[in-house]
Amino acid sequence: MFNKSKVWAVTLLVSVFVVGLVGGAALHGWVAGRRAHHGGHETYSGYLTRELQLSPAQHDTVAAILRRHRSEIRALFQGIRPQLDSVRANVAAEIRDILTPAQREAYQRLLDRDRAERARVDSAAAAPDHKSKKAP
Repeated sequence: MFNKSKVWAVTLLVSVFVVGLVGGAALHGWVAGRRAHHGGHETYSGYLTRELQLSPAQHDTVAAILRRHRSEIRALFQGIRPQLDSVRANVAAEIRDILTPAQREAYQRLLDRDRAERARVDSAAAAPDHKSKKAP
């Protein structure tokens, strides 16, 4: 049914899609500068504090660095977002073509969740700054 080149093409498409999702999520995190403590998410500075065991002073400095560069990152992302969305839509359409009807439904739910998370992060990025909580 599938020859080697089709398997490689599908593997490449799935890989590009996964990289796009992960890269998009990471970029959204940077664009937001920090994440609200809703739904188990933490700020990027909180994440670094926890993972790197930053002191309170280091945490505050990291948060200041992120705030200082937030507009640059947001502007950069806004410039590439249309292309990213276009590639994401093309990849999703091609993946849908190889799925069974049940898999298509499950895949659509995954895409919807990802879209909702991106919208949540976008709205958090547009919200006024709040004093971030320090991670333990």
